[in-house]
This record gives sequence, C-alpha cells and structure tokens, in this order.
Amino acid sequence: MKESKVTETSESQTIQRSRSSVIAGKSGFYLEQTGPLLAIILFGILMAILAPRFFNPQNIINVLYSASLLIVLAMGMTFVITGAGIDISIGANLALVGVLISYYLKFTNWPELLAIPMGLILGALFGTFNGFIITRLKIPDFIATIATQIGFRGIVLILAGGFSFYEFPKTFIFLGKYRVFGYIPMPIIVSIIVVLFSYFLYHWTAFGRYTIAMGSNKESAMLSGINVNKYKILTFAYSGFLAGLAAILMIGRLDSYHASFGQNIELEIIASVIIGGTALFGGLGKIWGSVTGAILLAMVTNGLVILKLPFFYQYVAISAVIIISVGLYSLRKKRGA
Repeated sequence: MKESKVTETSESQTIQRSRSSVIAGKSGFYLEQTGPLLAIILFGILMAILAPRFFNPQNIINVLYSASLLIVLAMGMTFVITGAGIDISIGANLALVGVLISYYLKFTNWPELLAIPMGLILGALFGTFNGFIITRLKIPDFIATIATQIGFRGIVLILAGGFSFYEFPKTFIFLGKYRVFGYIPMPIIVSIIVVLFSYFLYHWTAFGRYTIAMGSNKESAMLSGINVNKYKILTFAYSGFLAGLAAILMIGRLDSYHASFGQNIELEIIASVIIGGTALFGGLGKIWGSVTGAILLAMVTNGLVILKLPFFYQYVAISAVIIISVGLYSLRKKRGA
C-alpha cells in the first residue's frame, strides 16, 4: 500500500512538473514571438509619461526615417545570421561604396543616375568577396569579416582621408531627400519595398529555404544535395547589395559623405536582428522581427535625444536591450532542450 501511494505521488509530481514545463515553454514561446513589439509598446508608454511630444506626428516620421536605414541593412543581416553566419564588415562595405560613388559623381562626367546601379553592384561584389573567402579559404565568418572590415575601412581612409564630399546632384539624392506627398521620406518607402522583397525571398524561394536548412544543420543540408557554399555566398552578396542601397540612401539623406559613414553601425544591425528573434546560431530568421528590432532601437535613440541625455547613453540602452533579448532567447532554448 505504501509503495502504491509513493508511486502515485511520484507520478502526480511528474505530471505536474510536465504541465508546468509545457506552460513555461508556451509562455516563453509567446514572449519570444511578441517580445520586440511588447518592448516597443512599453517604451512608448514610458515616453508618453516622460516626454509626450515623442508622439508628435513629425517625430514619429523621424523615428521611422531613422529606422529605415537600419531596416534595409537588417534584412541582409537576417539572411546571413539565419544561414549561421555573421557579417562584421557591413558598415565598412557601406562606407566603401559611399566613397566610390562620391568619386564617381565628383570626378567623372558620366551619367549621374548610373551611380545608383553602380552602388548596388559594388555592394553585392564586396559581399560576394566576403562569402568567397569564407567558403574557399575556410576562414570563420567572424574572422573573415573583421579582416575585410579593416581592409575596407583602410581603403576608405586612403580615398577620403579627412575630406568630406557634399552637394551631390539632385538627380542622385532623390532617394534620400524626396518626400512622397510632401510628407513621407522616400527611405521609408524604400525600406518597405525591401522588407516585402526579403519576406518573399525568405518564405517563397529556394534561396530562403536553403538558407534556413544550411543554418539549421550544415551537414544535413549538404547530404540533401544543397550547394552550401553557393548559398553562403549568396547570403553575403544580398547583405552587400543592401549595404550598397543603404549607402545611396545615406548620401541622399545627408547630401554629403565622410569617411566615418557607417562606423559601428554593424552593432546596431546585429542587435536589431537578434532583438527581433532571429536565432543567434542560425536556422531561424524573422523578417518582421528584424523590422520591429530596428524600430525599437530607433525609438530608444530618438527618445534619449528628446530627453536630452548624452549620446553615449544610447550604447548603454542598446546593450541592455540586447542582453535582455538574447537572455530570453537562451532561456527559451534551455526550456526546450
């Protein structure tokens, strides 16, 4: 009798623990799915209390305007990280494309609008170079892209040095300056197009499916007949292509170029993607999550400016957001193990 009671108690405790585990797992799943959006809402409530003018329509446009550049770059990084990679050189790629475009516009008499496709192609080529040295030379992504980051920045400094370029042709800067209906900045429209195109690539093409498979299990993907090296290169090429687009948008927005363009922006891009819920070690990407992550970082930066806090507080705030987001992801994976 005693043994029977002990067994029943043990079974009851096991069932209770299983139920608690399932509930905790579901809670963690929903928190992971809605976390970035919830963070945006909570930060919005905080700013409504501390600085109501944060919700001025023009300021909301400013937030989305700032986020648009991060969103464009985050789309490419989402593919790279989903494929179990990392691109530390994306900001330097942006800067190198920018200086080459500046030279083209300032020192040649060729058609101004050719600078746009030129920038896109150059960005894609620099990204392809990253993918090539990673796959052919078998250098880890992190090391390879740190090396190219240093190299790209070196070329930028050689070409631009301490000089600035400004007053670019109006036919070129319209992507950064033009406002649709006189109100909505063109970079916001461009970022929406990039998000929709990236969503299509991720969910409806072999590129997206194979990137997920490659990030989930490289060996299994290879055994399934997927050309892993090819799709690794393509993820970096797409990231580079969008870095070229971001360079065009940034120059157009500011109507100027300086060698410091894109410095440390890779940290914000990676943060946006991770905050959005893309798996840190590959296999799962979230296009809309990366969008909300980028908007959240833009809101934090804008909010700190409105509150008149020093610039370096942004780094502390972004650091806290990353730690919380990755911590929640890690807890979720631990519960699922």
